[in-house]
Amino acid sequence: MLLDVLLAALLGAALLVAAGLKAADRTRTAVAAGTFGLHGRAARWAWLPLVMLEVVLAAALLAGSEPGAWATAAVLAAFASAQVAAIAAGRAGASCGCFGARGLISWGSVLHTALLAAGAALLGLSAAAAPALLRAAAAATAVLGAAIVVARARRTSAPDGALEVSSEGPPLGARLELDGARAGELRLAFFVSAGCRLCRRLLAPARELGATVYDELEDRQAWAAAAVPGAPFAVSLAADGTVLAKGTVNTRRQLASVLEAGRERSGQPAPNRLLAAGRERSGQAPRGEPVSSRRSFLATASAAAGALAAARTVGSLVEPGDAAAHNFCGHVYTTDGCPHPTGLPRIDTRGFPLRARDGRPIDDLGRPIDAQGAPVDEAGAPLLDPDGRPLPVATRTRICSAAGRRFGITTRTDGAWFRCCDGHVRKLSDCCTTSSRRINGDRALRGYCYGKHRVFCVMYVQTRVPC
Repeated sequence: MLLDVLLAALLGAALLVAAGLKAADRTRTAVAAGTFGLHGRAARWAWLPLVMLEVVLAAALLAGSEPGAWATAAVLAAFASAQVAAIAAGRAGASCGCFGARGLISWGSVLHTALLAAGAALLGLSAAAAPALLRAAAAATAVLGAAIVVARARRTSAPDGALEVSSEGPPLGARLELDGARAGELRLAFFVSAGCRLCRRLLAPARELGATVYDELEDRQAWAAAAVPGAPFAVSLAADGTVLAKGTVNTRRQLASVLEAGRERSGQPAPNRLLAAGRERSGQAPRGEPVSSRRSFLATASAAAGALAAARTVGSLVEPGDAAAHNFCGHVYTTDGCPHPTGLPRIDTRGFPLRARDGRPIDDLGRPIDAQGAPVDEAGAPLLDPDGRPLPVATRTRICSAAGRRFGITTRTDGAWFRCCDGHVRKLSDCCTTSSRRINGDRALRGYCYGKHRVFCVMYVQTRVPC
């Protein structure tokens, strides 16, 4: 009896954790839905029925329902079968959205799901009456444990600091005059775009922080003056309009970090009430502790100006066809893109290379390929050698793995950011390593990869999930 209750509590907690992580990161859940063939609006709303189903099954298990145990076993068996089908279709390594950001399709994930299904079936076979108090205690423990796991996962799902890139937005230390800005105090400028759902979610926190909001269409001059790469973007300004901090933001705490970084750089005293409220809600570190960012904050405005000049020199060498991709909507120019056969590091959900302009699969030589991996021309006809024979199949390697081999380091795909690009979600993936080696002069940054790994280079997946 006691073992049945404990098993029900464990399975119920697992289902609640899975439901909580799906609800907490609906964008990642939508991207993961693409692994199983769901795209567009179906993927965008896939989190809702899944969350409801998992919560209902968890409740049935915790209540000691025999039909609920069998229903849970059937659903988990279906989940395992879907993963097997995805592996058979060649999507091993893609996101499964099972238990948060780290959930990837593999035979290990199939085994875990199958074991959970077996546990539920065991409950269905051996369901026994148990004291209501015992079941209530087990249910409370399961709910509390699941809440703790989800809360910890949400705190670690994204860095606290904004994405500050020296070549994006106004240069640090420059003077920026914006219409509608309030003079005489440190302030926050928040740049938004119509149709950007993430922008709408951050409007209320921005206003709590006293930010002035600039719309891409209504405030075009302000956008041009600030050289904003894309929305949502925030800039912290001193009383005289000097740019103190800037960055692309995803969350409330990242938004608050821009204002806090500006305050620390200006040497101002303790934050005002609005900033304190923003930091309390966002979980920001107290004054004196470093604020994390994708690119380490520059210590002085002169250093920022130098970095900006260097970035512009490099930027002038970018090919015209690639220039538009070096912004936040395309390939984010942070640690530089991972080496790719055709330039911009676009990948499929499994990490294999795609041609950026049209998403066609390519091999390691940069040639378009068919379903069997054979090289083809633009019309899809096989490429032939001078004797009229089809050219041999070349290798096709995951981009992150290829980067590791090229530079002689161990790599793995870890963290990810999501952006709205041309009406669809774009997933920006980090290729991470324990090595301190770097490319493009970046700092092998921590905070975006799991464990003690550092960002080495970046890639992106273009999804069909609307945003």
